[in-house]
Amino acid sequence: MEAKIARRHQITIPEEIRKKAKITTGDTVEISYEHGKLVIEKVEMSWEKVMKETRGAWSEHPVFKEMDDAVEIVNWMRGKE
Repeated sequence: MEAKIARRHQITIPEEIRKKAKITTGDTVEISYEHGKLVIEKVEMSWEKVMKETRGAWSEHPVFKEMDDAVEIVNWMRGKE
């Protein structure tokens, strides 16, 4: 399927493709260039965002209780500060 590059280098993703990819207004996509092709992928929730939702879940754990969320725990386990 073809699409034209508009002013300001914008493209409109055809409706058929948007429906198949479940892309809607406000979604974030990642664009890359691989092996001579443009690749557009819908960005799902990031790992860090999901892990931050664990804030407070470790409050009773003997080692992790001082840490805020799973991101901090993973960074500690990896030796990052």
